[in-house]
Amino acid sequence: MKNNSVTRISTIGIMSALATGLMFLEFPIFPAANFLKYDPSDILALLAGFIFTPLDGVIILLIKDVLFYLLKSGDIIGITMDFIAGIAYVLPVLYIYRLRKNRAFEILGYIVGVLVVSGVMTLLNMFVVPVYWKIPFAETLKLLPWIAGFNVLKFTINSVVNGLVRVRITKIFEN
Repeated sequence: MKNNSVTRISTIGIMSALATGLMFLEFPIFPAANFLKYDPSDILALLAGFIFTPLDGVIILLIKDVLFYLLKSGDIIGITMDFIAGIAYVLPVLYIYRLRKNRAFEILGYIVGVLVVSGVMTLLNMFVVPVYWKIPFAETLKLLPWIAGFNVLKFTINSVVNGLVRVRITKIFEN
């Protein structure tokens, strides 16, 4: 069933729709930086990457972000940042896991993915926030610990949830 293109395409469509719906369940974690909102939508992209290929995970990231942009946000900067964050998390996890498909490499992938996305988003926010919000760079620096902490927390939660459900879900797609 895994190699069936109809199953793959329909699963990507269903997971993209579900991921888009999950983006509406956003809520701030830190009151000091309430523009940073957690949503569990990247979990589905990661699952698709484990079930099929990393590219399929990226496709789900793209579809859910475009749909969310059109349906709710209208904020091209925020949605682009979400897409970059998703890629920075999903790809390291999946490529490390593909080196050796075992639980140790899966966990190592989660750890590296969390570190990569936290670093990438902290650096990216250093440049985007001052321009986008028209605030001094010094004010942006005060937000960086919140941004880094948010990304560590968000993607650690995603890793734990994915780690708990991945084996059960991927078994459905095995022959």
